[in-house]
Amino acid sequence: MEGISRDIMYAVFRTQKALYRLIREDAARVGVTEVQLIVLYTLLKKEHIRLNDLAEKLNLSNSNVSGTVDRLVGAGLVVREPSKQDRRAVILSLTEKGKETVSEAFGEQSVLRRRLGRIQELVSPEEIEQFLHLHEKIKAILLGEE
Repeated sequence: MEGISRDIMYAVFRTQKALYRLIREDAARVGVTEVQLIVLYTLLKKEHIRLNDLAEKLNLSNSNVSGTVDRLVGAGLVVREPSKQDRRAVILSLTEKGKETVSEAFGEQSVLRRRLGRIQELVSPEEIEQFLHLHEKIKAILLGEE
């Protein structure tokens, strides 16, 4: 692979790596891993979600998410409850401790939050909108959804 294709691939990889590094810093500060923090944040934004829906949303395998959720349940950050609609399904929710952990991770001391704020200071709203639109378009093409 060469040229612009390689440049696109490396640009995405480098951006993703930078985001994960910042999330890892915020996660370590509150005593969880970056994947655990991403799961907690997702549960904060989408309460009462099934395990397989969570795995799909995060683009991770069910077994990977299941192991992560097991550790979060063990830490008292997440609860599993049987679904009222489908007794075979399990619904995941944050505990109060889980909500506090996410809030602390992305609170005043959050490195990620400060850097994202810096983007908003240095990049115009129009450029951000254009970036988000282009990102969605590229993602759809890569996933064959165009």
